[in-house]
Amino acid sequence: MDTMLFSAPQREASLVILEQGKVRIVRLGGRSSWTLGRAAGEVTPDIPLRSPIASRQHGKFLLYEGGWYYLDGGGVNGTFHNGRFMGPEAEKKDRVALLQNGDVLRIDYQDLNQPDERGVWILFVTDLAADAWGFYSLQGREFCRIGREADQCQVVFPLPYVSACHAEIWKVDGGFTLTDRDSKAGTWCNGARVEGPIRLKEKDHISICDCHMVFLGHGLLYTARSGEKSRQRNIASQADGGIILKADIQSKTVKDQSGYGQKELIRNVKLSVKSGQLVALLGGSGAGKTTVMNALNGMDQLGVRGQVFYRGEDLYQNFERLKYLIGSVPQENVVHDMLTVEQELRDAALLRLPKDMGARAIQKQVDDTLVALNLTQKRKTQIRKLSGGERKRVNIGVELVADRELLCLDEPDAGLDPLAKKDLFTTLRSLAHDRGKSILVIIHDVSEIDLFDQIIMMAKVDNVGRLAFEGPPAEAREYFGVEDLSEAYVVISKDPNRYVRG
Repeated sequence: MDTMLFSAPQREASLVILEQGKVRIVRLGGRSSWTLGRAAGEVTPDIPLRSPIASRQHGKFLLYEGGWYYLDGGGVNGTFHNGRFMGPEAEKKDRVALLQNGDVLRIDYQDLNQPDERGVWILFVTDLAADAWGFYSLQGREFCRIGREADQCQVVFPLPYVSACHAEIWKVDGGFTLTDRDSKAGTWCNGARVEGPIRLKEKDHISICDCHMVFLGHGLLYTARSGEKSRQRNIASQADGGIILKADIQSKTVKDQSGYGQKELIRNVKLSVKSGQLVALLGGSGAGKTTVMNALNGMDQLGVRGQVFYRGEDLYQNFERLKYLIGSVPQENVVHDMLTVEQELRDAALLRLPKDMGARAIQKQVDDTLVALNLTQKRKTQIRKLSGGERKRVNIGVELVADRELLCLDEPDAGLDPLAKKDLFTTLRSLAHDRGKSILVIIHDVSEIDLFDQIIMMAKVDNVGRLAFEGPPAEAREYFGVEDLSEAYVVISKDPNRYVRG
């Protein structure tokens, strides 16, 4: 298995620096040049190091023509870039490295198999630096367990979709091997699912859903996560404009009725969905709303030309790993009429969550979901006795109970009266704003559109769905020149080419 780079579009670059067992993050935004070295006397580099192994002017990070480069300063010990030595005896051209997402810079003595505890590891990232990072040393240890439960594991991700003991790293023949512990969500190394034990190499990228680790030979650098912190990360992302989905779909085609030709369903759909927001997907009949949603959530990739990124990672390439973060709720109720609300949610949790999750943890997920959906008072009620709006909320709970981060709903308001519809959308808005969920909803009726943070409007042009608008409801009214957004359907139908974007 070859070591690979993280798959993500370029964003603001950051350095994750591990020194003396402590991790810190340096963001490289706002400047095009940063010096790196040991702080001593009057010498104060932009990125100061404490290690005596580092030179005072050890190196420099430079931004040039859109890419970051590292220039070794020619000090005594030099720098390793992905295991390649850039020391003073190297030719000048070999002391320069173009940095890619996931690259490891290392300041140490020449024998990398015997790392000095005073050495420095630097991870260059463009996609994961928003998270806190931690480090677990493997020096002098025979194993490391990774999973949900702190009493079983050394590296802990206390998230519902992670198994109690999800994966293990063992010392074997002087190196370390990684094994998945028959987890539901799987363990991934360099983009490939781990099947059986694999021997780890420095810079190997290990992932469990959206939890990431980098093997540094002597330990694991990992994104420090917790259930509450994950929720707060989403809420904070909403405030600073964080993006959970970014799409550039050139086309989506299917076979035509003859079975030999191709029919294009959507074209040139470029949009983004912010974290912790409630988003409405609108458009007339045949405008491609369902097609767009199923392309955005990865449920229907066949015939799609383009890319969809989920928190900076290519969703299609990594769908089998990331799918546990996405919930898709169909228009039709998938619940069982004779069960109580609590029974339905418990069954859904047992089906979707790791098989080693105990009864108490399952019950907590059910209780949290009942509270989030305002169904606590109905927990013992048979679903057949619920109102239409309550049944819709149980339908959403089937995915929410597994703590999905992104929820995609297909016309959840269908058949509801105005009061039940407002109540449903108010609940969804609370899930987004108070609990950090990102929610994409196909709707037709826009009477409660101001409860939504953003709308995506599709238009049908020559029988192909096209993007007509993306933004807040107030801007949509101005864009289409209407007071009531229901009138936008008429405006678009009269001259759809005028409003198509891209």
